[in-house]
Amino acid sequence: MTLLTDMLVPVAWAATGGEAHVPSITELVFPLINFLIFAFLVKRYGLPLIRQHLEQRRQGLVESVATAQQAKGEAEGYVRKYRELLEVIDDECERIRTGLRAEGERERERIVADAEESAAKLKADADFLAEQEVKMARQQIRGEMALLAEAAAERVIRQHMAAADQERMVQSFSEQIQEL
Repeated sequence: MTLLTDMLVPVAWAATGGEAHVPSITELVFPLINFLIFAFLVKRYGLPLIRQHLEQRRQGLVESVATAQQAKGEAEGYVRKYRELLEVIDDECERIRTGLRAEGERERERIVADAEESAAKLKADADFLAEQEVKMARQQIRGEMALLAEAAAERVIRQHMAAADQERMVQSFSEQIQEL
């Protein structure tokens, strides 16, 4: 607001017929010299520092961008690699499942074959033992039958045999023994 009033007040004053004020040479030259010295100092000492700072800042930003782009490239490489692995992992999981199923099936078949073989061996052993038991039972029965037949024959002979028959049998037996 003061700038506006500073500009308008002299115009309004001059328009009313007031006296125009012409600035003196010192009022114009000294501020100009002061401004030129200030501009020279800024250009000579300030601008190189500002340029150097801005150049360093620019180089830092360029390096940061380059590092970020490199990191981004590496990250994209990892993403690509892991996406490929994820695509392959499903196939790998299915291959492992298939392999495990096949191995389980083979193991089951081996166990079933072992069980069938064991069952056949047990049946063969049971059949053999049953045959042996039957043979032993037959021998025992034959032995018992022989004893019973001998006892029955002895009873029959005792009932029907006379002393003369007994004497004749003893002699026949002793003759047969002597021939041997």
